[in-house]
Amino acid sequence: AIRPPAPLATAAGRWAMSLGGGFSSVAAGVVQNGAAKAIGKPMDPLSSAGGRAGGLNDINWVNFNYPPLLQLIHYNLEELPTTLTGIVRSFNFSFQITVVGCLINLIDTFFIAATTEAPWNWLLLSLIHLVLLPVAALFVFYSGYRGLAEPDSQLTTRFKIGQPILGFIYFLFGLVPYGCVNGLAKLGSYTTYTDSSTFWLVIIILESILWLVNALLAGLNVVRAHRFDAYATAGSHF
Repeated sequence: AIRPPAPLATAAGRWAMSLGGGFSSVAAGVVQNGAAKAIGKPMDPLSSAGGRAGGLNDINWVNFNYPPLLQLIHYNLEELPTTLTGIVRSFNFSFQITVVGCLINLIDTFFIAATTEAPWNWLLLSLIHLVLLPVAALFVFYSGYRGLAEPDSQLTTRFKIGQPILGFIYFLFGLVPYGCVNGLAKLGSYTTYTDSSTFWLVIIILESILWLVNALLAGLNVVRAHRFDAYATAGSHF
């Protein structure tokens, strides 16, 4: 029999989602206010106001080639020194996990709403996540990538602020049992909407792992960006 949701779990889920939504709004605001200054920003041969001389000034940042099809930014690991490629690849991997996680959630939310008693408005919430989170993740990834490559301390600072915010959102998505978010805690509440669903059980485990791994990766990215010695890299390679 279908059981009503526990009031405490529901209240906790709403609180967590409200908090996560607040951070999503912050991330979206950062994207709106900073995209014009970061994405596609033309190079200043004397270095930018917040940057330092000695960076990779031969990179054509207005040669937009990424993400595939959309082509919103410039991205090419072959233009970077070997000491930087691993770090930037990790930044990009976090962005890719975000896109994949949101796409998976949109697809499985459609099937869950169609085959169980889960509400269809979850699909709208999932679509909002698909729009906001990848855009914020792309901006943060690009800020870290270009900030370390130029180098530009202003862009690097944006990355060091934005990546922890996104990491906290990923952490919530890996645990929260509210709405379309299939965090680990949903293992105890998904039967509210169905007597039995092996598909939903697998999805909860899959999505939780993706988001928790991404949260860990976001934390590691911040540490690696902080430890990266731009002065030594520029001096030893150029």
